[in-house]
Amino acid sequence: MPPISTIMHFGKIFIESYDKVDIPNFIIGIILPGTLNDDQLEELHNVDEDGNIDVREFYEKFDFNTMSLKESSVVLGYYCHLWLDEYYKFNASKLKIHNKKNLKGEELNSAVKNLLNYYDKKAVGSFYEQYAEDIKFVDSKMFTAIDIDSSKKKLLEYLNETVPEEVITGLIKEEQYMSFIREGCGKIIKSL
Repeated sequence: MPPISTIMHFGKIFIESYDKVDIPNFIIGIILPGTLNDDQLEELHNVDEDGNIDVREFYEKFDFNTMSLKESSVVLGYYCHLWLDEYYKFNASKLKIHNKKNLKGEELNSAVKNLLNYYDKKAVGSFYEQYAEDIKFVDSKMFTAIDIDSSKKKLLEYLNETVPEEVITGLIKEEQYMSFIREGCGKIIKSL
């Protein structure tokens, strides 16, 4: 599963590329799956024996023509999160790591995580801050078994996160990572 910074980076690119969303509701939707435990995810989705969610089946459960923009935006955000999870799971290994410092194990994992967070925060900037107040008032009933307040809390934590001070920018080339995110976003938009 990608870190929240990557999810928010992906969400920003999606919002900028797809004009049929209510942004505060979309943001809540894209955060929602990250607030659920495994039991809740399995209850809401068909999960195969490998733990994969049938993302397209989830999307096709909804009739977007009968939904308000706010409702469809929550669902679309949720779908984007699930879709990115699967894309990331099967494609992140294609990102070439240039480990010139010969980092090992947890040290390498931490360095990569910090670098991606750095790239994501750099790409997102203050984009979401303009919606912070509006997000507080989102009250979606699209997923009745889910606590929307958990998503709001997680989003506010994300907005208050600081960028890592130490990053090894040579581990993954920035343009390669940005291309990876843009390519994923392009694929989901084509699928709609």
